[in-house]
Amino acid sequence: MPPCFAVASGSRIGPVALGARPRAVRRRSSVVVRAEKETEDVGAGLKAVWYGAEAVGKVVGATKDKPSGSAASSAAVAEAMAKNGGTLEREQVVALLKEDYDQSYFVSGKGDLAAYDPDCEFADPFVSFKGVDRFKQNVGNLGGMMEDIDLKITNWEERGDELETSWRFSCVLDLPWRPKLAAAGGTTHVFDPSTGKVVKHVERWDVEPGRVVKQLLLPSSKIPENRVEVFMFAMSDGDAFGMFLAVTPAIVRICGPWVAVSLAFRAIGLDADGGPLGAIDSLAWWLLLAAVSGEAARFFKGIIGS
Repeated sequence: MPPCFAVASGSRIGPVALGARPRAVRRRSSVVVRAEKETEDVGAGLKAVWYGAEAVGKVVGATKDKPSGSAASSAAVAEAMAKNGGTLEREQVVALLKEDYDQSYFVSGKGDLAAYDPDCEFADPFVSFKGVDRFKQNVGNLGGMMEDIDLKITNWEERGDELETSWRFSCVLDLPWRPKLAAAGGTTHVFDPSTGKVVKHVERWDVEPGRVVKQLLLPSSKIPENRVEVFMFAMSDGDAFGMFLAVTPAIVRICGPWVAVSLAFRAIGLDADGGPLGAIDSLAWWLLLAAVSGEAARFFKGIIGS
C-alpha cells in the first residue's frame, strides 16, 4: 500500500537561474524489505510518515469523489458462495483478483476487492492492520492524489493456499512540486481454505522504505521549473543555503512592504521600538537584508558560473 502515498508542461527554467546546484547521480543497490520484518527495517519516523500520509489522505479524500465498488460483483460472490456451501472456488477468486489488478487497485483505489474477507489482514513494510474498509479508504483517498499511474505485473504464481505476484509501479503525485513515486515489489495473497477468500495481503518492496519516502521530496522534473521545486530539490540534498535562496523572493515580497511602512513611520517620528511590533520590525529588516544579499549572491553566482 504505497503511502502514500507527468512532468509539467511549459517553458523550463534553468537550475542556475533558480539557484539550484548541479545534482550528483548516486547509485544504490536494491534491498528487499518484507512486511514481516517491519519492526527491524522501519523506524518510528517512517511509521509516523505513513500515519501522516493516511491522515492527509483522509483530508484530501473528503474533498474528492471516492471510487465506488460494484454491487453486482459482491452479489455474484455471495451467490457463488451460497451454491458451494460457503466456499468460493479458487478459479473465481483468482479471476476477481485479476479484475482488481487490471484497475491498479492497491495504488489507485479502484476495484471491488470482492475476493477479500472483510477482516483481511493487510501488511507492508510500514505498518499492518485488519479490515478491507480501512484499506479501501486509504488507497481510495491517496489514489485521488495520483496521476499517470502505471502498474505492471511481472510475475503471477499460484501455489497451495497462496498467490504471489510481483509488480512495479510509478505515478506522479498531485502536489505543488509533483513528485514521482516509483517502486517494485510483490504481494502475497493468502487464502482461507474454508471460504476460499483472501485473509492476508502481505506486500514486500524491493527498495528501502526510506528511499521511497525521499522520493516524495523530489520533483518529477529533472530541471526545477519553479521555486517550490528548487526548494524541494535543496531539501532532499540537505542544502540549507539552497533552500534559503528558493524562498528569498517570497521574503522580499513580504518583508519589503513592511520595511517600507516602517521607514515611513520613522520619517514622521514614530517607531515601535521596545514593543512586540518592534521585534517584528527588527526581524523584517534582518530577513530583508539576508534575502537581498542572497539574491545578489545568486546573481553573481550565475554570472561567474560557479
